Amino acid sequence: MRGKTVRSLVQFFKSDLGIRFIAEGAVRSSAFIITPLLSWSLGASVFGGYLQIMSLSFAFVPLVSAGLGFTVIRQLAGQRNDTKAPQLLAISIGIISTLCVLLATVLGLLADNTVSYFALSMFEDSSWLVWTIPVLAWIFATEALVGEYLRAQIKARASLYVQIASFGLHMAGLGGVLWLYELSLETALLSIAISKLVIIGFVLCPVFLRLQGNDKQRSTPLSLKTVLGGLPFMLAGLAEWAANLGDRLIVGRFLGAEAVAHYGAGIMMLSVIAALGAPVWWMLFPTVAKHIKTQNLKACQDAIKHYTMLFAELAFPVLALVVLTANPAISLLLNSPAENMTVVVLIAGCAIITSQITTGWEYYLVTISSGKRLMTATVTCSLVGFAVAWHFAPEWGLIGVTFGMLSGKLGLGLFYAISANRNGFGGAVWRTKHLALLCVVNAISVSITYAGVHYLSYSTSTIGQIVIPALIFLSLYGTGRYLLKLAGRHSSI
Repeated sequence: MRGKTVRSLVQFFKSDLGIRFIAEGAVRSSAFIITPLLSWSLGASVFGGYLQIMSLSFAFVPLVSAGLGFTVIRQLAGQRNDTKAPQLLAISIGIISTLCVLLATVLGLLADNTVSYFALSMFEDSSWLVWTIPVLAWIFATEALVGEYLRAQIKARASLYVQIASFGLHMAGLGGVLWLYELSLETALLSIAISKLVIIGFVLCPVFLRLQGNDKQRSTPLSLKTVLGGLPFMLAGLAEWAANLGDRLIVGRFLGAEAVAHYGAGIMMLSVIAALGAPVWWMLFPTVAKHIKTQNLKACQDAIKHYTMLFAELAFPVLALVVLTANPAISLLLNSPAENMTVVVLIAGCAIITSQITTGWEYYLVTISSGKRLMTATVTCSLVGFAVAWHFAPEWGLIGVTFGMLSGKLGLGLFYAISANRNGFGGAVWRTKHLALLCVVNAISVSITYAGVHYLSYSTSTIGQIVIPALIFLSLYGTGRYLLKLAGRHSSI
């Protein structure tokens, strides 16, 4: 039996799905390595500046990519040997490069204002940072385009290998810098840039060699209509940035680079929740599509409730652990004292769980509709959340930023709920009694742990301040779940 299990695991990790999990795990776990590596070497303030530069660079990616990843490359979907593919990719990269040059020109003219507006003037001779942003935007946009190209050519495995290799090279580059030189803001940015350029070059070389060997076909397979068709996706990309990275820019604008570091570390810890949800939703979507295709609404609802509760079982105690250990864990990650992060992490965690737990409604709507209303709602709610965070950040600080984040997610979740129920879903995506019991057990366990730790007023190491509350909570939570099971009031999924 054990040998069979091992063989099954080996076969799984050899599959495209298994490789995808490895790639996602590598990307998500890299933050837990890179964050302490950079923050301990650079200091919390400089590391916060690093996060701001990365956020600004990603903010311009939707603009310079012009939606080409969704429109141009999609023309190649399923066509392994389309002779137009290299041309399409080359022209798309040319458009991105042109837009990045224009971006660099604009930022160069506004260099002083950009540096001061986004609180980057703390760095000596900080004007060079402005020129770094369009370069990184080009790298990130081209990397995304290359990924779309590989997927469109039915090279999903190659795309995942590229993702893993990019992570490996980045880590190797940082390690090499630490070994040979001194890690600084410049070398940290240079490391990520070089690692991604190497990967991009490795993928593009055979593509462009194929283009050179295709002298007989020099027609331009890219129309103005195709380019303009990507503009709606540009807006969607900006909305996605506002929802996922815009909060860091707001923190830097109003609260400074060090606050960005503390906030970014808290969000990174909460990313574990999204990582737990990824495989669950990966399994849910094809199940929903299958049941909708066979018009079996009852089976569809049951599947959505099952997977949603599975996610809740995993996510709720993780959120509780992150909230209880937020201050010492962030202090350890950044090597910088962190205070008053508990409420910030709690609100941000509620926003992430809201986004995740309403995924069932989202998938249902995606399956039965064209998706245009979903895109409109996503863009609207993301931008509203960004605006709310921008408004409250000066007065409420990090709590104001997370409140804006939560408002956007709640608005989108409410839209999903109303739209799904108007289109035949009927009811919630969770088992109400089950979810209520989970919330009660978590709330009681967190309250007792928090009160006990503060009542004892223990003095221990930073690691002890993480481990002791975690052990107390897990003991209480496990006991509570066991008693509920014995009482027959709650069944596990």
